[in-house]
Amino acid sequence: MELPKRWGKDGTFQGGKEEILCIVHSETVDIRKARWHPASTNDSHLLVLTSENTFRLYECELGNRPRLVKCWKIGRVPFSSPSKLPDFTSLGDTAIDFDFATPTLRKPEMFASKDINKNNMIDWNQIEWPILVLRGNGEVLIVRGNILHNHESPIVSKPLSMYPPAADNYGTDFCSIMCLQTTPPIVVIAMCTGKIYHAILLKELEENGNDETTTTQYNYTSNCQTSEKDALYVYEYAEIELGLSFGDNDEKYNCPIHLRSDKGNKSRYFCSHNAGIHMINLPMVSQLEEYINEADGDDVPLPSISNQSSSQYLICTRTEHTGMNDATPILGFGLLQEPCVLIALLHNGDIIARSVIDFYYFPKIEPPEPVIHNKNKIHKEEFDVYIKKLLKRETSQPLIKMSTKSMSPRECLQLLYHATDIFRKEHFVKYDIVREEISKKMRALEVMKTQLLKELNNLMETKEELRQTAERLAEQYEDIKDVQEKLAKRAKEVLRLVNYKEPSMTPLERAEAEELRKMEEKVKEMDVKLSELKKKTDQQSGQIETNESIEKKKEIVLNKDQEKIIKNSLGQMSKDIKELIAEVKKFEEEVSI
Repeated sequence: MELPKRWGKDGTFQGGKEEILCIVHSETVDIRKARWHPASTNDSHLLVLTSENTFRLYECELGNRPRLVKCWKIGRVPFSSPSKLPDFTSLGDTAIDFDFATPTLRKPEMFASKDINKNNMIDWNQIEWPILVLRGNGEVLIVRGNILHNHESPIVSKPLSMYPPAADNYGTDFCSIMCLQTTPPIVVIAMCTGKIYHAILLKELEENGNDETTTTQYNYTSNCQTSEKDALYVYEYAEIELGLSFGDNDEKYNCPIHLRSDKGNKSRYFCSHNAGIHMINLPMVSQLEEYINEADGDDVPLPSISNQSSSQYLICTRTEHTGMNDATPILGFGLLQEPCVLIALLHNGDIIARSVIDFYYFPKIEPPEPVIHNKNKIHKEEFDVYIKKLLKRETSQPLIKMSTKSMSPRECLQLLYHATDIFRKEHFVKYDIVREEISKKMRALEVMKTQLLKELNNLMETKEELRQTAERLAEQYEDIKDVQEKLAKRAKEVLRLVNYKEPSMTPLERAEAEELRKMEEKVKEMDVKLSELKKKTDQQSGQIETNESIEKKKEIVLNKDQEKIIKNSLGQMSKDIKELIAEVKKFEEEVSI
């Protein structure tokens, strides 16, 4: 609906008219889902899925009206029949939700020999964002093609194969789909009954025309799929509780489930519905990341599903006493990061802010060194990880927000008994077990502390003994060093006397000694003469300095006029000389003639 413009003092429609005319567009078309296109350069392209099995791409720039860029169908258009026979819409053949998968390369062979990390090597037109489309009967389609370009038409593929296959195609009451931007992508598909399937989007390859899938392949380095055909591999499913029921025979409540991702943590997502909000933890995301980071070798084991996904009921708005026709949806949902705070707008107008704590988060600890005993490697588990495993619970107690007018005191008391019973069976028992384990650990640590204190006392005594021994050895070393220096001096003197001893010298050595003595005498005479020469040079240098000072005083100092007269006379004399030289040359030439 398009409203008229506002003007006037109070900014009312059409200056404050009581009745205004509005323009309504597409009155009979319902919007199933709308998402912003992640590849839009200015974040202005909005993709809308309508009830006509049609996609519409709008360009919504600030300051301008939305402009329809492209429109295409992904199936037959529903029609309203006056008969009571159901059409294909009631059978679940219409699209109800969609989401964008990870970007893919159209022709990956073009980039096989190129470095995609360099900007000049990438053709961005070859990158596309596939769209996963969910039908009500559980079929998943893929829409390929760069829809942001007007000259290209999207290609809608056939429904994807789901493995392992099921007779009912995993159910017929699906409501929403979400693709987590991981490598490879993890696809989450939810049903109105509360059952949620987790699947991995991979490529399937067929050999020799055989329909059975033999191998799967995915390009981890470029985060882009390279094969021809896609398939969904369901590895687990989780079932959440829609509202609190106190007995097994209570009637189950069904409603559409809306999936919302957590941008700050890919290992979890949220489910909002008419019965509240759930949080689902996905350990498979961290396992896939570790597998990809360590996939250089050939002996890396594949990720296992030993750590299954878990759910936490955060906010509850329905119980078994709530009427089936009572609407209790979650009108608004938002997340604040670091720390993670959930903000929800309830059906009654209340706003709830609740901290989101991940009880299933295990810190990344470096693996300890293996202890080899009887040729078996034993890895010791950290105590805090062990305690967290003991405290891991299957059920959670949500924050109950309901209208007090619709509940009787008996129903409130029953709800209190139910919560108390859950705490007694699920929480307090585990706390008792943890308390016993902590007590055992404390007793073991006390014994270890006593033993360590004894060893510490022994080490301190040994340290004191070693210190005293070191001091004594240092004193002895100084004494030995002094005695050694004295002995070295005495040995040097003895050696000198032995060398100068007369009887032991040969005639040649005596002659050389005599020459050395004469040279020493000459050296002394030279020293005396050199000292006399130094004295004479000093005297002469003094006389020279005095003479230079006297000569400087005798210098003739001319003023500017005298210098000018002298320069003029010298210039005139030079001219006369040049003229005489010219006349002499002339006379020489005449004489020669």
